[in-house]
Amino acid sequence: MKKRIQNFIAIILSIILVFFIWHKFLVSGNTVIFIMIFLTSYLFLKKVIEKEYRRKFIISIIIAIIFSTIELVCNSINIDYTLDYVLDRWCIINFIGYTILIWSSISFVYGFIETNKLKLKDSIKIKKYNLLSDSNFSFFVNVILILLAWLPYFLTYYPGLLTADSCAQIAQAIGIAELSNHHPIVHTGVISLFVNFGKTISGNINIGVCLYIMFQMIAMAIMFSIILKYISKKNVPIVIRILILLYYMFYPVNALFSVTMWKDILFSGIIPIYIVLTIELLYNKKEFLEKKTGVALYIIVSLLVMFLRNNGLYIVILTLPFIIVLLRKYWKKAIIIVGTIIVSYIIIKSLIFNIFKVKKGSVGEMLSIPLQQIARTKKHNREELDDDTIKQIDEFFVCDDIEEKYNPILSDPVKAELNNEYFSNNKSEFLKLWIKLLKKYMKDYVESFISNSYGYYYPEAKHWVANRTIEENNMGIIQKPIIDGKVVSKVNSLIEERDIPIVSMLFSIGMEFWLIVISLGYEILKRNYKIIVPYLIIFILWLTIVASPVFCEYRYAYPLFTTLPLYISLNFIKKENENE
Repeated sequence: MKKRIQNFIAIILSIILVFFIWHKFLVSGNTVIFIMIFLTSYLFLKKVIEKEYRRKFIISIIIAIIFSTIELVCNSINIDYTLDYVLDRWCIINFIGYTILIWSSISFVYGFIETNKLKLKDSIKIKKYNLLSDSNFSFFVNVILILLAWLPYFLTYYPGLLTADSCAQIAQAIGIAELSNHHPIVHTGVISLFVNFGKTISGNINIGVCLYIMFQMIAMAIMFSIILKYISKKNVPIVIRILILLYYMFYPVNALFSVTMWKDILFSGIIPIYIVLTIELLYNKKEFLEKKTGVALYIIVSLLVMFLRNNGLYIVILTLPFIIVLLRKYWKKAIIIVGTIIVSYIIIKSLIFNIFKVKKGSVGEMLSIPLQQIARTKKHNREELDDDTIKQIDEFFVCDDIEEKYNPILSDPVKAELNNEYFSNNKSEFLKLWIKLLKKYMKDYVESFISNSYGYYYPEAKHWVANRTIEENNMGIIQKPIIDGKVVSKVNSLIEERDIPIVSMLFSIGMEFWLIVISLGYEILKRNYKIIVPYLIIFILWLTIVASPVFCEYRYAYPLFTTLPLYISLNFIKKENENE
């Protein structure tokens, strides 16, 4: 009787999927392909349903419902930045279709991990000096392999890749522009060391840029190799380790970003190290806290996260309370660690800002969401707004036509017009205005928020990924390729080509976010609740980029790509390999 019910459910769901796929992706229903789709769906769903159990179903269906909602909402936003196309006549079929596809896929993946974890673990024996062991020899070999894989990019784009932001930091580093914390001053200081040293010894600023890029490549290769060493120590299946090593070596964005001078790169490399140390602190707390080197390393890495990118401050500060709670049995040491991190940050920042007279970043950098919402409201409801409200809006901007500056997917044009002085003196009035408009124009506020952020959770969103030139500048920095890089160029063409099935999803921020959520779902399925805190780190970061100026900036989300291999690996660690 149970099998009959399972067969019936599989048939019904398969029929719904056929109609969903017909409507969503194909033009004509008069084709034999739909018979094959139906049979394939039936066999797949039947297998999933047979192995389904209550807890797995609840977790996977919750994730599926959330993602299905995102698909419907963001598909409408992707058309014309409104929600007008969400509730069409096909919305129910679309929602159910997406839910069936996502639920069954997640459930199948969870079942696969459960079934094959031990098989993968014991499939290949490794020796002490194998490049995938946790030995120091393997660590250095992996660093060299990663660097060799990236070398063609360095030779193709010598001395490195620079955007306007990169040139602005170099200008500050060599003293021709005022120091500003708009770009983290510590990262600008690191650039200064290499650029000025290279310029001094050679008289050529390009040598200085080259030295920084070489340092960055080595640093990223080391940090990636640390992750490989860690998951090897935790006996993650060698198949997974091989795939991760290949990912670090040949995923083209890793190579491109390793030769790009951006604050985001080193920050994205240090985040997985911070996650690893947090995991060790929580799972092996007694052993970790007894080692002064481990505690010192945790403090140093926490400070690097805070100083290498401005949003790193939120990641560490919002994580520390959870650390204190979970280390309550060792509360004295926990307080010392937390206190040292906070006090050190305050002292170092104060000294740097005072000694070098660093200009603070614009207050508007933190206001992308509300400024966009107000500008959109004025643009779409100009005739409804009374004169007093329009006057209130205009007072916060240096122009009277802020609605003309509004770009649904980029807040920079609106932020650039903020009257910083007036805002600083009237913050409460700004909040009142924002709430007043929110009450009356909720739809515009929601559409504005999603339009300016949907690329971070909608897989189909498209935007540029990587730079391949040096921004025109007056500092004498020019690109001088050492090799023609034809192969590199062909590989790079896949990055921006977002119409190739499966391949295009490799460069999707939204897909990366989904995979991390699904990975967390498996940990919850196995009741590994303590691991939520290490996941919390990446979700806090994700929230900061959701509030960023651009709707789908890959470099902002690069930490998702550097940490995903670690999160996937955690799913394959057996409980007996953990001390607690």
